[in-house]
Amino acid sequence: MPQIQVFALQPASPEIADCARWRAEAFSHVLERTAQAEQDSLEAFISDQSDQVALVASRDGIPAGTCLLVRSEPEPVHPVSPWLAGLYVVPSHRRHGIGQALVSAIEEQARQRGHRRLYLYTHHAAAYYRRLGWTATDQVDWKGSPTTLMVRDLTP
Repeated sequence: MPQIQVFALQPASPEIADCARWRAEAFSHVLERTAQAEQDSLEAFISDQSDQVALVASRDGIPAGTCLLVRSEPEPVHPVSPWLAGLYVVPSHRRHGIGQALVSAIEEQARQRGHRRLYLYTHHAAAYYRRLGWTATDQVDWKGSPTTLMVRDLTP
């Protein structure tokens, strides 16, 4: 059985470059920056983990996915906080529990910081998040794409 580990990125973590490349490729329609610019942004983000965190998951010691807990989304339509953002799992590691492990870890990070609710936007994965206990609360058009606002109550 594959071993999945989830941990917070720290300054100078060797996985930062992988996470930045994944994010730049997967979210280019939102981020609109190169992998190097995303790496610089991620390094700055990691330097302040008081109310935000970047997580990476590894499968059998190989970086396999990433996710963020952020204070706000770029151009949010809804004035709520905090957000689960940027869930990404490397295609060859999908369907092995990596995404679920990252989502659970972000939920726990939010709980530890005293949050009672967590939000996310998704274009195509509402059914996936519903299976993980999230609830769709609104449907909006965001940058020309139908987008679902989802919420997760964080009971202790």
